Amino acid sequence: MKIAIVNNQAPFVRGGAELLAEWLDKRLQAAGHVSQVIRIPFSWRTPQRVLESMLAVRLLELHEADRVIALKFPAYYVRHDDKVLWLLHQFRQAYELRGTEYDALGATPEADAIAHAVADADTHLLTEARAIFTNSKIVKQRLVRTTGIDAEVLYPPLGDESGFRCDSWGDYVFCPARLSGSKRQVLLVEALGRTRSDVRLVLAGPPDRKLDLEAVERAIERCGVGDRVDLLADWISEERKRDLFANALACAYIPYDEDSYGYVSLEAFHSHKPVITCSDSGGTLELVEDEVTGLVTEPNASALADAFDRLHRNPAAARDMGEAGYERMRDLHITWDHVVNRLTAP
Repeated sequence: MKIAIVNNQAPFVRGGAELLAEWLDKRLQAAGHVSQVIRIPFSWRTPQRVLESMLAVRLLELHEADRVIALKFPAYYVRHDDKVLWLLHQFRQAYELRGTEYDALGATPEADAIAHAVADADTHLLTEARAIFTNSKIVKQRLVRTTGIDAEVLYPPLGDESGFRCDSWGDYVFCPARLSGSKRQVLLVEALGRTRSDVRLVLAGPPDRKLDLEAVERAIERCGVGDRVDLLADWISEERKRDLFANALACAYIPYDEDSYGYVSLEAFHSHKPVITCSDSGGTLELVEDEVTGLVTEPNASALADAFDRLHRNPAAARDMGEAGYERMRDLHITWDHVVNRLTAP
């Protein structure tokens, strides 16, 4: 079968969705299909561009493909008679981020109109798909709440599990993620500033914007923790990331209302390390169970500091939670064979 994997991409931004599309492409080809990733440029920084992008995708037709697998807004508006959605998220600015500190559309009549147009299009156009899958329970719940449309949860595996391991229990908490306001690295730095132990923090990832990097740098200086933070503000190699996981005490991943458990959580559990997350981090809570596979705290510096200190003072607890996380991941049977079978089913 000829399969087009349709995904949108913000220019010069590479994250989990882009990796997932590439991994899916490879697995489809390994299963004997002819597949290709179709990337549609999309930027929501200017509200008017949102509507233009929706129209541009709607005008796109891929007659050469036997099946289309669409991943994100607005890519899932592409017209095709045999379209399957593996929904990573809807346009969050029109839904759960609306009116929060992470709302980039703004509080204007124009932004309200755009959010309404997105919700209306989702409600009417998503029903064109022959099947809809989501990457997490939380995305499924959002879809039902916003459109009344149900879906099947299809958890995404890592592209390559090899090399993830546990070598030791070090003195640092590792957070590999793009530096972004919604990923809340500033809050992790503020938490480190309130710890009472000698625990350290390693942040690794490119900034979404220069402002995001500057915010983290100011927090490090303000909290006086420059000697205990390693800030690697760029993409690091896969080998180095695996080494940092292998020798970490724990992983911290505290995004605001995340769409899924996040590859960071899977990578941590493949490395037998517990995950520290927050009670409002959304999809991470599908893998991270408090006191079992990690620690779930309130989203404030004091609570996170307590979690850092607790694991630093008791690495045996970190070890036990990391082992439980590894087993939890295995119990969910998150495999590419299952993903490919569901997405290519007749």
